[in-house]
Amino acid sequence: MENKDLNLQLIEYRSVLKSLAYKFTNDPEDIQDLVQETLMRALKYVDQFFHNPRVISWLFVIMKNIYINHYRNRKHRHLYENQKVSQLHDLGCQEPFTENTVENSLVLKDVEHALEKLPTEHKEMFEYHVQGYKYKELSELYGLPEGTIKSRIFLIRKSLQKQFANYM
Repeated sequence: MENKDLNLQLIEYRSVLKSLAYKFTNDPEDIQDLVQETLMRALKYVDQFFHNPRVISWLFVIMKNIYINHYRNRKHRHLYENQKVSQLHDLGCQEPFTENTVENSLVLKDVEHALEKLPTEHKEMFEYHVQGYKYKELSELYGLPEGTIKSRIFLIRKSLQKQFANYM
């Protein structure tokens, strides 16, 4: 398939996806992000993507999963932030309060560095798991048994816990 054909189909699918995205949100920025992320994920499988007779339903499922994962992340982040504020109030802190962002950024860099040392497939698998993908979804994505996915994520998590034992 030539780039010209690919671009024409992407434009066509973009408009359809944009109208489908209104089922999830009314925010124009979120809709654009949702459509863009959907097309980016679909382009990973460009060979399967354009010869599939049910391409719109396939893209809709991708979009739905992206939306669900973002919703989960926002929900967990909100719960974490509320818990953190509650802990700081319990310690006697009054708003506005600050955290040591320098220390947090250094810890984050250490975690990113540790993840970079992992094999590419394991790193990607772990990142998807952290984003909220279920073991079954990862099993389908990687074409591996669900038990293998569980054990790999368990081993990665244990390895990271061991590396960062002195941070806890």
